[in-house]
Amino acid sequence: MTRQSLHAHCTFDDGAATPEQMVRAAIGAGLGAVGLSLHSPIPGEEDWCARPENIPEFQAEIHRLAAVYRDEIAVYCGLEYDLCSEPDFGGFAYVIASVHELVADGRRWSVDDTRARAKELIDGAFGGDGDAAAQAYFAAVARIAALPEADVVGHFDLLTKFDEPEPLYHTDSRVYRAAALDAMERLVRAGKIFEINTGAAAKGYRTAFYPSEPLLRALREMGGKITISSDAHAADQIAFGFPQAEALARRCGFTALWQFNGRTFEPTEFKKDRAARNL
Repeated sequence: MTRQSLHAHCTFDDGAATPEQMVRAAIGAGLGAVGLSLHSPIPGEEDWCARPENIPEFQAEIHRLAAVYRDEIAVYCGLEYDLCSEPDFGGFAYVIASVHELVADGRRWSVDDTRARAKELIDGAFGGDGDAAAQAYFAAVARIAALPEADVVGHFDLLTKFDEPEPLYHTDSRVYRAAALDAMERLVRAGKIFEINTGAAAKGYRTAFYPSEPLLRALREMGGKITISSDAHAADQIAFGFPQAEALARRCGFTALWQFNGRTFEPTEFKKDRAARNL
C-alpha cells in the first residue's frame, strides 16, 4: 500500500520545519505522497494560523516542490479549514475541515491549545458542564457535512486532547456519546472521510489516536471512510505511528484507506497479512 499523509504543517503556519524539510522527511519515511495543509486564517490567531497575504507564496512553494521532487514523491497543496475562518478554497487540491475553537457568549474559546484553556472552555462557556461543551463541539463538527469543499474531517474528537491521564470529558456518558454519534452519522451520510490522526500522540499529549477506538468501531458499523494522517508539526513526526494506526483500523474492521490521487480520493485495500493468505 502506498502510504501518504495529507495533514502536515510547516513554517507558513505553526509548524517547525520548512515545506521542503517536510517533503524530504516524507521521502525519508518512505511515503508515496505528502500534503502540506495550511491552517486557514482566523483574525487574531496569527500565531498558529496562516496570514491571508502569505497564502499565494505558500501555494507557489508547494507547487515548486511538487515539480522538484516529482520523481520521488507526490506533493500536494492542502488546506486545513477551520470553521471559524472565512471560506476561501481557491488554489488548494483538497480540504481538511476541523474545529479548533467554539464561539459562545460572543467570544471564541479554544478547544485544544492548552489543558488550561480547554478547561476554561468547559468552565467559562458552559458552567463546568463537560457534556454541554461536548454537545456544542460535536454540533460544530457536524456542520462540516454541509460544506461541499470539505474532503476530510480533521481529528474528529479533538476535544479529548488533554484527557490523559485525568479526563476533562466523560466520553462514556450518554450525552457525550449521543452527540458524537449524531455528528458522525451526519458526516458519513455526506460522504466525508475521517482521519485516524496520530498527531497528539506524536507530541506526547496522549497515547491514543483520534478518533477513539469505540468511535472508530461505530464509524465502521456506519460504513464510514478513513484515511491516516500524522498532523505533523515537525519533520520527525511526518509518519508517526502509521503501523499502529493501520493495525487499529484493521482491528476495528476497516479493510481500506481512502487516499488522494491528485484529483480525488479513492479506496486502497489493506494488503492481507501472511497468516490470512495461508488460511
